[in-house]
Amino acid sequence: MPHDQLWKQLLWAFFRDFMVLFFEDVARELDFDTAELLDKEHFTDLPTGKRRELDLVVKVHTRDGTPELILVHVEVQRRRTAGMSERMWEYYSMLRLRHRVPVFPVVVYLSPGAGGLRQETVEDLLFGRVVHRFSYAVVGLPDLPAERFLETPSALGPALSALMRSSGLTRVEHKLRALKRLARSDVDEARQSLLVHVVGTYLRLSASEESALERVMSHPSHEEAREMVNIYEQRALKKGIQQGIEQGVAEGLLQGQRRVLVNLLARRFGPVPPEIIARIEAITDSERLDELATRVLDARSLEEMGI
Repeated sequence: MPHDQLWKQLLWAFFRDFMVLFFEDVARELDFDTAELLDKEHFTDLPTGKRRELDLVVKVHTRDGTPELILVHVEVQRRRTAGMSERMWEYYSMLRLRHRVPVFPVVVYLSPGAGGLRQETVEDLLFGRVVHRFSYAVVGLPDLPAERFLETPSALGPALSALMRSSGLTRVEHKLRALKRLARSDVDEARQSLLVHVVGTYLRLSASEESALERVMSHPSHEEAREMVNIYEQRALKKGIQQGIEQGVAEGLLQGQRRVLVNLLARRFGPVPPEIIARIEAITDSERLDELATRVLDARSLEEMGI
């Protein structure tokens, strides 16, 4: 699975978990049942004319309505590069102008040196005066402690620990613990496959380490981890699991759209009858769901929605 596609699917499939893991104070303010993925958000890079597609932009209502609606924008970068702050400011400005709502910007770094969890601030100075100040959140995964995230209630933590530093575990022990945590998680098969794919991609073992892992997993107490390898990694090699993952995540995106539509209808017209919910659950066209969500703004009754 391509790098950008993997992270977009991962962050959307586990959007709530991502926000709770790294920005718990912000997560408490958000109504995740209303979260909507703004797919294909892109801009033209003004100096170069290059078309840039943003990694993840999610529109979500707040719990107390102050403000009523915000965007969460997440960019995933393999490494720190010069000019990233300027790019984030450009994306922020364009999103703010396009959607006219507050934006919470985040950069996730996949290589060491970003400093873990922190805030990055840049200033424009003119004649010794600060004329502009812009801040965005940074998640430097390789600078975070793997042991802490291996034990989080969310299955996303153990998966992302594959990119983190460990002071007390060997790589074999780290991978074994991550696989066992994922095996015991209560997420559905498609999302579990996505998480195992992350562990396999970013916690690669040498041939000797793989042999050591196989020996350890031969013990009956590690049967769950062995199942993860047998069911997902071996199947991925022999039959190709990518299509199943993508179809599962695509269905997850549709389900998210259906949930948002039902919530919007309830906010506008009150309790939604079961027969209307059943018709919405039967819709498999993403564009149709988008059209209905937009229609909520103008419809005067449920009947006018035409569902």
